[in-house]
Amino acid sequence: MTDDRDGPVLIDDCQGIFTITLNSPLTRHALGHAMFDALERAVNLADASARDERTRVMVIRSTGGAFCAGFDLAECVKDRDALGRFVTRLASLVQAIRAMPAVVIAQVQGAALAGGCALVAACDMVCACETATFGYPVHRIGVSPAVSLPTLMASAGFGAARFLALSGEIVDAQRARALGLVYLLAPDEPALASMVGELATRLAAKPPQALRATKQWLNQVDGTAADGFLGRRALDATRATTQLCEGEESRAMLEDFWAKRKDRG
Repeated sequence: MTDDRDGPVLIDDCQGIFTITLNSPLTRHALGHAMFDALERAVNLADASARDERTRVMVIRSTGGAFCAGFDLAECVKDRDALGRFVTRLASLVQAIRAMPAVVIAQVQGAALAGGCALVAACDMVCACETATFGYPVHRIGVSPAVSLPTLMASAGFGAARFLALSGEIVDAQRARALGLVYLLAPDEPALASMVGELATRLAAKPPQALRATKQWLNQVDGTAADGFLGRRALDATRATTQLCEGEESRAMLEDFWAKRKDRG
């Protein structure tokens, strides 16, 4: 099964590997209404396939020079309520990726920032090109990265999560690996694609019930399962972040940031 080659998200389902490709390089795959619609549909299809035991591995990747630069701020400026809705939709995607029975691999080149970094942190394994960058530079628009914290804490550790969330610093792939967010590095994009392809093939060849049980147990142990000590707080984090988005501080900072960005061209 392969999607329309011109859509914002492409899907390919072959031999137990379900590949989701973000396909809006001109916007650096910004998460706007159309991208969210397409990505939610793709993740739902992958989840259904995984629960039917047809998919054992899901890969999320992108075309062009970036992985995902976060929310589409042009849409957020145009519609004052969009930012809060995007936070809620991102939180649902993060939770769906983590809960999916299949092993999820992020294949990252270029920038994975804000909402893009949240998608990465939700994955089970992160493979990156040495030119990739990661971070949550969202305080500049008056927003918290809290919706990503449960999976970020579980994946990278509490100390690394605290640093990335509070500093808003953008780190390179080597630093991201040292912090525990990235697991495997490749020198360039062809090598990255080859690395991920080989890893996905090896995982897809493993006994499906054992693989599924292992992921489920890992989610229980690290607390990101829906009833875990981190998973139970995901809804609270989403509500708190949405409230920030609705505040005057966030709206004023977003408009100011966007105006300065337009002035820079």
